[in-house]
Amino acid sequence: MRSIFLVVLAVITYTYAVPYLDAKSGENEYRKGNFEVSEKKFESASVSDPDRDPVILYNHGNSLFQQKKYDEAMKKYEEALATDNKQLKSTVKYNMGNTFFMQQKPEDALAYYKDAVKLDPENKEAAINYEIVRKLLEQQQQQQQQQEQNKDQEQQQKQEQQQDQDKQDQQKKDQQQQQSEQNEEQQEKQQPQPKEDQQEMTKEEAERLLKALEKDEEDTQEKVQKAQIQKERSNIKNKW
Repeated sequence: MRSIFLVVLAVITYTYAVPYLDAKSGENEYRKGNFEVSEKKFESASVSDPDRDPVILYNHGNSLFQQKKYDEAMKKYEEALATDNKQLKSTVKYNMGNTFFMQQKPEDALAYYKDAVKLDPENKEAAINYEIVRKLLEQQQQQQQQQEQNKDQEQQQKQEQQQDQDKQDQQKKDQQQQQSEQNEEQQEKQQPQPKEDQQEMTKEEAERLLKALEKDEEDTQEKVQKAQIQKERSNIKNKW
């Protein structure tokens, strides 16, 4: 995925001797893995080059890419696209795709790999990376869909569990209410209830009691009257 191509310069005129020498030195340092040194050499070559050779800019971008300076590398690749050479432009597009991929932007990388293949159908590295990233994105999409399905199922399961719990709670509440009503009804049955005939007997007894009291009072008055008459009679006899 990270493989990039170093394009070798071919400059023969003396006018471009300085940028050519710096570029050649940059190529040598790049092959040795001295990417910091090669970066400086390619930078010096591009500054001294009046034509801003796209090859030098591209190789400069590669040195930056190897140091994970992806934003800076992308700027050099964009400058290197100012060429009519389709093969070189395809190679630049390919490395721009690699840069986007390393920045965790697979959608952008896929687009640049596709452009690279269109510019040069013989660019096998770009075609291979295109298929790799395309399948990777499909897998990510499938995983995302599966995660969403699992999330929906989990949420639905939670809702069903909550509904079951609510139903059980309501049933328990209804049972408790029913039991409470039954207990109250049982208590009411156990309490003695006054009967109508008992209330009538009480009235009858009260009437009999009242009559008895009235009769006792009459008897008492009659006895008193008799006693007074006897007393008066006794007094009369004594006078005689």
